[in-house]
Amino acid sequence: MTINTKAISPLIISMGSKYNYGSVIAPHSHNRAQLLYASQGSIRVHTADHVWLVPTQCALWIPAFVEHSVISLSDVRLRTALVEQTAAQILGTQCFLLRMTNLLRELVLRLNQLDLIQHHATPYGEDLHKALQLLIFEEIKQASTFPVDIPWPRDKRLVLICEQLIHHPNQVKDLNTWSDTIGTSSRTLIRLFRKETGLSYRGWIQHMHIVFALSQLAEGEAVSRIATSLGYASPSAFSAMFKRHLGYSPQNFK
Repeated sequence: MTINTKAISPLIISMGSKYNYGSVIAPHSHNRAQLLYASQGSIRVHTADHVWLVPTQCALWIPAFVEHSVISLSDVRLRTALVEQTAAQILGTQCFLLRMTNLLRELVLRLNQLDLIQHHATPYGEDLHKALQLLIFEEIKQASTFPVDIPWPRDKRLVLICEQLIHHPNQVKDLNTWSDTIGTSSRTLIRLFRKETGLSYRGWIQHMHIVFALSQLAEGEAVSRIATSLGYASPSAFSAMFKRHLGYSPQNFK
């Protein structure tokens, strides 16, 4: 696909910001698609139907007009690239996690620097700005993607359960305990989990654990520490679950 930068002006706008640990960006959307990248720290992003954990080696692609909120899991420096809506349609209508290559990371950081220069009215070559935009867009289209979203329910009873599990992934209760807590039968909860997430309760927990693990592996965390943080009795028990779902061990992924 050939992008005419004269017809579409500008193709990409960069935006930088800083947030402290625990900061929350309230639900919002953009009229452009968004490459949401944290050059420092990690974030959790909520959309209507999914939760995404985004480590520093990755970025989240968010199509235009998709409402989302962001939680800082550490002190965070965001480097966002906003892509013109029509051009971005080639990448579809769904969010996805992509790996930030060294080239893509440096291009995004450089574009952010140029936009800061422009903001302070210091002249620079316009051709360089356009070239950076085109290169960033091409790198986004060719980037490796990862299916590491967490299906998110809409039923308020399930939202309560899932929020507790997200905040305390090592403290897993059985559905009978949850049914007593929220006043709903375990049979109803079993049915709702299948209907709202496409997974069983146990399957949702394991999927959530894999997403947490992939994020921590990307950050260089040891498998033994990941297993402990997710409540597994041993690294081997965690590794067996991981391999059963993904077909390879955590160490191989790392």
